[in-house]
Amino acid sequence: MRKSAIISSMLLLFIIEGTWMNWLIPAAWQTGVIVSPHLVMIVIIFIGIYWDPRAGLLFGLGFGLLHDIVFYGPMIGTYCMGFGLVGYAAGLFPFRSQSNILTTLFIVAIGEFSFEWLIYGIYRLMAVVQTSPQRIFLFHIMPSILINLFVALILYIPLRRLFERARMPLMVEEQE
Repeated sequence: MRKSAIISSMLLLFIIEGTWMNWLIPAAWQTGVIVSPHLVMIVIIFIGIYWDPRAGLLFGLGFGLLHDIVFYGPMIGTYCMGFGLVGYAAGLFPFRSQSNILTTLFIVAIGEFSFEWLIYGIYRLMAVVQTSPQRIFLFHIMPSILINLFVALILYIPLRRLFERARMPLMVEEQE
């Protein structure tokens, strides 16, 4: 039941990410900089932190492929690979067992940074993007990290409670 609640909330965030986020971010911010909020990736990072790296990988692959198909970009599979790697890597941090708000936001920032550089590197390698790394870092990656950290701060308490409640039956079964 709780897993279905997490999947349905991720689908809702996926729809919000594709529809409302373009209206919520002011147009003045979109002229000089490129802001890309990744709501689903934030939840995937939380899955990697609070559940299991393999669950983060599987949710990342699934929702990344869904993102690639729905928002058809220049290549299929980049978001699938990026979301999967970030979700898996979030679960591999050695201090994730001491997960408080600062460590969680740090992992979200590192995950967002890694994801954006990975996508830029793939697109640059395949000659899809010709923009310099300095410009991408200043006008795309840094604003995206700040927006995603703000969203992760808003979603921290509800997601942590949801994941802790979903994890409780697993912990009871392991103890028996």
